[in-house]
Amino acid sequence: MSAEAGSSAVDRSVFGLPLQTEHFSLEPLTADEFDALYAVASDPLLWEQHPEADRWKRSKFHHFFQGGLANDLGCFVIREKRNGKPAGSSRFYGYEETHASIRIGYTFIAREFWGTSANREIKEVMLSRSFQFVEQVYFDIGPQNFRSTAAVKKL
Repeated sequence: MSAEAGSSAVDRSVFGLPLQTEHFSLEPLTADEFDALYAVASDPLLWEQHPEADRWKRSKFHHFFQGGLANDLGCFVIREKRNGKPAGSSRFYGYEETHASIRIGYTFIAREFWGTSANREIKEVMLSRSFQFVEQVYFDIGPQNFRSTAAVKKL
């Protein structure tokens, strides 16, 4: 995906600013979110098509979570606006100034939101933020992750 963007260097911190959709808020991830987010991520079905299919295990998810905290481009906890509960997570990563590109991924969403507008809302607001500053956005999806592939094709 691509769009026109300015040619000046990007302040990378803009990617970590909170985002809002109709039904969700994307807020910067903090260490305090681990237990609440793990309650969502501990569902094995979320990861069954993922290259790291055992990410539902606490130790594996802890490693994933720590990577999100260390990400300097913006890792988000996705919250339902109606009740403030975590619904998942997503992040920006892989910013390439020379190619004016960024990646969106590491996304997971609670099963109750599968088949709804949730992924579309979340990815559209992330794409909108991206295209303010870069020309290309990439999604990295494991070859056996058919659900994620289908979701991205709907964008």
